[in-house]
Amino acid sequence: MTVGTILYARRQRTYILKFVGEIRYTMSCSLDQFLKQLFKRSDYDAITIDLTDTTSIDSTSLGLLAKVANFTRRRFGTKPTLYSHNCDVNRVLDSMGLDDVFELHCEPCEQGCPLEETQQLEVSEPDSQTLARTLLDAHCTLSDLNDSNRLEFRDIVGVLRQQQASS
Repeated sequence: MTVGTILYARRQRTYILKFVGEIRYTMSCSLDQFLKQLFKRSDYDAITIDLTDTTSIDSTSLGLLAKVANFTRRRFGTKPTLYSHNCDVNRVLDSMGLDDVFELHCEPCEQGCPLEETQQLEVSEPDSQTLARTLLDAHCTLSDLNDSNRLEFRDIVGVLRQQQASS
């Protein structure tokens, strides 16, 4: 198993997020916190997602990518750019409708993360309530992309909502 990491850097007025290896829900709370802080900043005009070194990505992480797309559309009136040339990852992106909300490029990221400026996202162990909230929010965001996702994640969203209500 390839341990997942998330790198980020700013190049001119673009933030670049590079996902490496297996991107799993265990990273989602840290990524969500990072995105919340990023969305508050005003020192950029675009976000680029680089999945060229991603071997797999789960639905929670895809929901957080959908959150990036929604934010970019609202704030800048554009679609964010996403690079991925892994056939398996591309199939998942397509099946979830992310190809509709991103400018998808199936070649290496031309911008890349500038090595001297790249930082690694610190992933910390979340408490169970924060994790449950993040999972629910990400799956709701992913479900809102299209009817197929809404049907696909209906049971998961129902269980997560039920857990939230009981805690």
